[in-house]
Amino acid sequence: SGAVLNIILFELALTHKSSSREKVFRAHVFREATFITVVLGPLANFAPKWICLIIIKITMVFVTMMWTLIPATSALQMMALSRRSHWGVTKRLLISFLFPSLCIAIVTTTVEELMPSPEFEEIMIRISQEVYDLNDRVITFGSTMRYCDINYGRSLTYFALFYAIAPYSLVYGVLGVLIFKIQSKLRVNGMALSSRTMQLQRQFFIMQLVQGILPLVILSSPFTVFLYAVFTQTDLGLSALWFTSFLWLCPIVQALVQIRYLRQASQSRANESTAKSSMARS
Repeated sequence: SGAVLNIILFELALTHKSSSREKVFRAHVFREATFITVVLGPLANFAPKWICLIIIKITMVFVTMMWTLIPATSALQMMALSRRSHWGVTKRLLISFLFPSLCIAIVTTTVEELMPSPEFEEIMIRISQEVYDLNDRVITFGSTMRYCDINYGRSLTYFALFYAIAPYSLVYGVLGVLIFKIQSKLRVNGMALSSRTMQLQRQFFIMQLVQGILPLVILSSPFTVFLYAVFTQTDLGLSALWFTSFLWLCPIVQALVQIRYLRQASQSRANESTAKSSMARS
């Protein structure tokens, strides 16, 4: 729904800019070699700045969880298929979320780079008001490559590296290793697991494989746009709303994949129960 809403807003922004700006609450702007997360509309008019600050920080961290949490399920399955299956649930959960937690910690500290200096904040407000053609109050957070000297020396390149490039690359590197090892385990003959358990393990493996690859495909578009705008210093204008739209697509797809797996597992369990009942009657 978030993706559809932003697509509609994009269309409205192109045709009726004055009417669309009242409906936008949070968006991204790439202009003058500056990445801006801008809060406008009712939230900017009525919410104190410190509340918007907390919301932006939490949101920016949550966005990265669409990919930083992906290896956790693979790590859990790897432990279930290996000699670590005797470990307690708490221990396995702690170990599986250790690497994602490290990535989230890196992202959390990097988000602080978006907190602007007073001088840089004035520039971001001016840019945002020009893009959306308004004089209303806006609250802005962001980073830059052009105005680093007035923003505590902070660079957009540093933010892009530690917020997106490094966690994204590390996550999919670890995921690739885990998938390879899990696939090797599932191919081993004579494992001490029942046929039904092996079937569920294979279904779960396919589910997490799809769940891991789809975000890679979906997020490749906004990820590429983000890096392109950062390193080429391109002004995207209102087309940056597409960046926001694709971000909202990812959790929708991930949820649909999980629901499909749960339905398959439930159906498989029901079929097995029916088969056992038939055998007992005969």
